[in-house]
Amino acid sequence: MKKFFFIFICAALPYEQVHSQDSTLVYQVNLRGALAGSSTPFWMHSNTNGVIPVNGSFLSGQLALYKKYNTSIKRFAQWSAGLELITNTGNSNNIFFTDLYLAGKLGPVELSLGQKKEYMGLADSTLSSGGVAMGNNYRPYPKIQISAPKYFNVIPGSDILAFKFSYSDGILGPAQVQYGNVSEVSRIYLHQKSVYLRLGRKDFIFNLYAGFNHQVIWGGEDKIFSGGLSRGAAYKYVVFGKPWSGSRVGNHFGTIDLALEAKTNMGVFFLYRQSIYEDGSLIKFSNIADGLNGLRFKRTNIDKSDRTFKINTALIEFVYTKNQGGAVFNYNAGIFGNDNYFNHYIYTQGWSYRGRSLGTPLISPQSLIKNNLPHNSRDFTINNRISAFHTGFYATWMDYQLMFKGTYSKNYGNYNLPLKPSLNQTSFIISLEKSIPIWKKSIVSVSLATDIGQLYPNTAAASVGWKKIGFIR
Repeated sequence: MKKFFFIFICAALPYEQVHSQDSTLVYQVNLRGALAGSSTPFWMHSNTNGVIPVNGSFLSGQLALYKKYNTSIKRFAQWSAGLELITNTGNSNNIFFTDLYLAGKLGPVELSLGQKKEYMGLADSTLSSGGVAMGNNYRPYPKIQISAPKYFNVIPGSDILAFKFSYSDGILGPAQVQYGNVSEVSRIYLHQKSVYLRLGRKDFIFNLYAGFNHQVIWGGEDKIFSGGLSRGAAYKYVVFGKPWSGSRVGNHFGTIDLALEAKTNMGVFFLYRQSIYEDGSLIKFSNIADGLNGLRFKRTNIDKSDRTFKINTALIEFVYTKNQGGAVFNYNAGIFGNDNYFNHYIYTQGWSYRGRSLGTPLISPQSLIKNNLPHNSRDFTINNRISAFHTGFYATWMDYQLMFKGTYSKNYGNYNLPLKPSLNQTSFIISLEKSIPIWKKSIVSVSLATDIGQLYPNTAAASVGWKKIGFIR
């Protein structure tokens, strides 16, 4: 592993010899090391697309190469591609790709094949605690997707109404099964679709946003159930969410999102809400309290010559998942409670991929919590009823870039395995970056993070990093 890591670094450095702002070939090299206790602090590893290991001190290397779309020319047909290789060494050693994809677009519509980092939902994609249903906490999975990744006009020549969409099907690999005729299936899938609308022209003071995302983990129905559906028949039930045999096919999860954007002389305010739906609770408004609420401010006029301390982006969020439609679920009686977010009665992995939650990391796997707390081998998490306050900011001071994220949560377990009394948890990270004149400008960083509380092991870590981003002719 150490030999591979050395070759990995050396292979990246020659790219510095060429540089062109007009190029669509972009490279990135990122080296990072951390000293930590037996576990990595929550905000050091969460929402990093599975790049940072969770089990303490590490040395991590990243080499990425992307062919971007050329936005300076109005070409109807274009193509892009990307790869990002990660190698980690420390208490665990691994090598994997996060991004590995090929894509092409005709006008606003894109077809992509492979795996790449994406973010779903109306919220901030960097400072946020994470999208409730699909965020950036998990390692990307291979899929085929057709989408309009950016808003485009519904009415030609007018941007008063715009929308974007996505529709994809991916492979998650084999899965353990805890209900039915088998204990494992060789392959399960993740179906995903979304539609988002924007009302109001770009030069309006106010813009309204609304949309939804719908995801389903499914597969192996013909093996799990006697007289189960074939894969083709099951897919139809998955796409439309049709009831089958007193339930639904697969593990359904998604959010309905609303947002308001307001432009002022100071900057842009973005107010957003993500409401959870899973098995019917939201239709009856029984879990309407659950979801993500957030407000972000982003400064628009940034004076780079101003060396005083300035907050350029600030965010505050409240995450609540305690209700879940109540403690009772009875499909025949139409009582859709005990949603038991991120767990599933068939698939042991629940709402996760490679051990990381697909949605908000605040609903975390049992492997991250303290050993003396209750555990349940049939569930992904034992703690999905939470209330949490989260904040973050980006700031500048002199030649430094600062980032802070912090979360305070109260954790109540779940309806089947409550935590009494509730457990308090505080986690935060602060990072400092500075540009240095090495290899035609690169970036060094220092980060400090800690977990203090009753849910995760008390730990702290310090990391240092070096990053270089550039263009290839």
